[in-house]
Amino acid sequence: MPSPLPTFKAVIFDMDGLMFDSESVYHHAWQRAINGLGYRFDSQQYLSLVGQSNAEAERLMQQFFGEAFPFQQFRTDWTRYWQETVQAQPIPLKPGVLALLSLLEQHQVPKAVGTSSTWPEAELTLKGGDVWQRFAHIVTVDQVAAGKPAPDIFLEAAQRLSVAPQDCLVLEDSNAGVSAATDAGMTVVMVPDLQSPSLTSQQSAHAIVDSLHVVYDWVAETLVLRGC
Repeated sequence: MPSPLPTFKAVIFDMDGLMFDSESVYHHAWQRAINGLGYRFDSQQYLSLVGQSNAEAERLMQQFFGEAFPFQQFRTDWTRYWQETVQAQPIPLKPGVLALLSLLEQHQVPKAVGTSSTWPEAELTLKGGDVWQRFAHIVTVDQVAAGKPAPDIFLEAAQRLSVAPQDCLVLEDSNAGVSAATDAGMTVVMVPDLQSPSLTSQQSAHAIVDSLHVVYDWVAETLVLRGC
């Protein structure tokens, strides 16, 4: 078990790759769209974009493909492919999500979603997993000035929860998300998905664990010690 958690009054969940096994769905949609436009896109390039806002991802993609890359067509194509996939079969939840949500609800710990996805993407994903109604607040990238790795999404979530940033626990799977939470002044626990923890994440995350089951046990112990 990692070192004890600092006191927290609310939990902010990332969505893709943390609660949902969704990164492979995005990868497939982006790969299909890029290949359809006549460009090559490998897995390492995709991994470098994980957890970032679409705007930041597109900035990096311009470095891969050059200024002539047809971003407008790319956005149209990958969004269509993604929606077709998710509407045909909801994205599966990661193991341990539902138990962790129930634990926090049992102890009346407020929680929110802070995601680099847009509002329509978040709504489709969360409703598909039947967890939309379990969050008091959902903050998406299109509601703030800058997406991850900027801290805006998490700071907005804390404000809506009426909880100081230093009293928030963030659960993240990506390096960009860890950076965003750290810069927001929050405690962050990383549960890696496709992306391996960077050296910066290893240094700044309170802990790096291999599943939400570990997070559940850790949070449960913390809440008991606090007498919640």
